[in-house]
Amino acid sequence: MCPVTTPADRQARHEGWKRADHAREYRLTHWDYDADQIDGFDYDIGAVLVQGTTVTGEAELTVMLQAWNLRPDQFLYPWQTDDPT
Repeated sequence: MCPVTTPADRQARHEGWKRADHAREYRLTHWDYDADQIDGFDYDIGAVLVQGTTVTGEAELTVMLQAWNLRPDQFLYPWQTDDPT
């Protein structure tokens, strides 16, 4: 899951602040990786996109996460996972 960055977000970052956006879009992707490839440089060889979508706003994000049987407390920082991206 990642927020979709807009030119206004890039401008705010350049100016040293973060822009709030109640209509922010989020891109959700669920990938299945080949366990034998995760530790290597080419971790995405054999990866399969299981499902993906883009939602607008936190309410829609919450609904989609529930539809995918996910809870926010299940998400970890990237360095706490085996996800290579």
